[in-house]
Amino acid sequence: MAPGPLNREERAIIVLSVALVVVALVAILALALVLVLARRVKAVTERVNMFLPVSEGQLPSPGTPLPEFTAAAVDGSTVVHTDLAAGERIVALLTTDCGSCHDQIGALQSLRHEHRPLVVVIGGDDQRAEMVTALAPHATVVEERDHGHLAKAFDVHEFPAVLVFNDGYVRSAAHGVATALTPV
Repeated sequence: MAPGPLNREERAIIVLSVALVVVALVAILALALVLVLARRVKAVTERVNMFLPVSEGQLPSPGTPLPEFTAAAVDGSTVVHTDLAAGERIVALLTTDCGSCHDQIGALQSLRHEHRPLVVVIGGDDQRAEMVTALAPHATVVEERDHGHLAKAFDVHEFPAVLVFNDGYVRSAAHGVATALTPV
């Protein structure tokens, strides 16, 4: 027996069902497009940040005391705040997604100083390797993910940050090695 013609209610249910399926498909496609665009915006932002000039934001002021900290260096040693408390010591905080930070590597490699600088390399696990390899022979290097405990301890929010401590207090702070080491 062949089905008869659909009545008005059955046609309305079919039309509504098709409309709901179409709306659901459009919503799924819109969500997928938003996710693709978000990933693309993140990638473009990371590339653009490599070429942006360093902003002149807040760094620790001269006279700020050395914060208390303990950190594991990549060479297996432990670095403690008291290691930096005597004499002139240099601390550099660099991020992997900062073009100006990469520019500081050569200055840190050629630095002739009584003490090895402490360099904190901040970034994703797979992104830090190149910077760490370049700096490890010339500095005590500590790795951190994101904005880690050393960046927070030193109260640094903009990178690169180069801090020069003299007997446990900030003597100078700048966004570059040469500027930080310029006598005040």
